[in-house]
Amino acid sequence: MVIFLCGLQLLDTFKLVSMRRVLRTLGIGCGIAVLCYALNTATLDATHVPLAAWARTGAPILEETAKAFYVWCLIRTRRIGFMVDAAICGFAVGAGFALVENLVYFISLSDVGWATYAVRGFGTAVMHGGATAIFGIVTINRALRQATGWRVPTLGLGMAILIHLLYNQTLWPPVIAAAAFLLALPAILAFVFWRSEEGLEKWIGSKLDKDIDLLQMIGTEKFAGSPAGLYLRSLEKTFPPELLGDMLCYLHLSAELSARAKGVLLLREMGFPVPADAELAGQLKEMAFLEVSIGRAGKLALTPLVGAGHLEVWEILQLSDG
Repeated sequence: MVIFLCGLQLLDTFKLVSMRRVLRTLGIGCGIAVLCYALNTATLDATHVPLAAWARTGAPILEETAKAFYVWCLIRTRRIGFMVDAAICGFAVGAGFALVENLVYFISLSDVGWATYAVRGFGTAVMHGGATAIFGIVTINRALRQATGWRVPTLGLGMAILIHLLYNQTLWPPVIAAAAFLLALPAILAFVFWRSEEGLEKWIGSKLDKDIDLLQMIGTEKFAGSPAGLYLRSLEKTFPPELLGDMLCYLHLSAELSARAKGVLLLREMGFPVPADAELAGQLKEMAFLEVSIGRAGKLALTPLVGAGHLEVWEILQLSDG
């Protein structure tokens, strides 16, 4: 599972998820497994529900919700932008969870044969990684479609819980269940990587052209007659001149940082090292100052020009995290 996870990270040509984040997410998955083990044990002791019944009903709901919560936090804070990084982070959480769970199986099932342990271990590990990866893929797609509130993660969480519930039922032999996951998961992730990188390339190309055009027009006579310039002039009755000046600076800096973020992604795709930029920290600090200066109303007014969707925030965070 860990080797497969490293393979996923290497297949990510844009390197959206650093190895440091993969390892951190793997460790968090281990911590979630320890927490769920304690909660499952406490629930069984308090309710006296048979272990087999809890494993087929309550445990999948508890465990998938706990794993999904961390991935949802990454999506909500714009640390995940595309299906590729959602799949990698989701699979990393599941792989970390499976590492601890398989260790528990190894200790508690010492009287069973190696074949039984291998089937149970591999099947459960793939199920945990695959279920959380699917949650991440479905949820990031809903987030990119501008869905808001509790509706964003519910569909993906329901799918992850359903996968776990079906796996834990005695409807089919464990060997068949493990083989099905081992065959289906690589195919699903291969399709996700292809679609995600295709979408990322289109987004970079179209958005980069707009950023460059805007940067070239700002400060020239053409800008006043451009759609962006006319829109800013329409705000003269709403905002004072000094605030409009800060809004123009924010627009210019946002376009510059946006273009730089896409340049970094292109360098990563071509395998070139990304050099450190001494000016970046100052520009990010200036952008934070301008956000405070123009306030919430100013940012909302600039949304048609700058955008405030999931990807617009994500690309700036890519620079700050880099």
